[in-house]
Amino acid sequence: MNDVCAELHLGPEAVNYIRDCLANGKTLARYLLERPDLESGTVTTFLPSDVSEEAATQFKWGGKLKRDPATFVYRTEPDGSTTRWEPKPNTDPWLVSILQRFLRGRAERVCVFENELASPGDPWLSLPRWDILQTAIFENEVYHLLSNRDAENEERILTTIKGANAWLFIGAMTSVSKASDLALEADTVDDEVLEMFAQRAEKIVVGAYDGESYLIWSKPAS
Repeated sequence: MNDVCAELHLGPEAVNYIRDCLANGKTLARYLLERPDLESGTVTTFLPSDVSEEAATQFKWGGKLKRDPATFVYRTEPDGSTTRWEPKPNTDPWLVSILQRFLRGRAERVCVFENELASPGDPWLSLPRWDILQTAIFENEVYHLLSNRDAENEERILTTIKGANAWLFIGAMTSVSKASDLALEADTVDDEVLEMFAQRAEKIVVGAYDGESYLIWSKPAS
């Protein structure tokens, strides 16, 4: 990503988009959607500084970030023609820094992400590329977790973002109570823990702009 980007504050239309995303999510998303303070929270994103206010509210559409020719991959086909693959630019490094800053705050902090495509037992979850993920199962749902201990592990954080990124990306920056610490070490998670994650969430993150960036909701100041 070679754009000069800045953090932008968004209006109530961003909350509506977040609600739509949560409505299509899984159990964690359903509990997040029930929070009574969604409307009073603030929403930010990270986009090039030259993106207009109108374009910034077009949450479903990409094209906000410029393609970098240095990342293009060219391949010669059997017929001698050349095809070009252009990786989609994204603001993942920005989200990594946000997650790191959050996790550093307190020892009990945790980030949890829904995996909208994975099912328990999917072979790809055991592949070397993804074995760094901390995965927990609830019924037929797959979640990925980051704890305070991962705050300096940029590789694990970035891999978690990429592993959870699908047609819908939903995560919560939350915390556990001492009584719930064991949930972070387990291979499964129950309904009560997911509800706790939602109730204690300080921030909610959803994917936007066709995978180019994210919206981050922050709970209102107490």
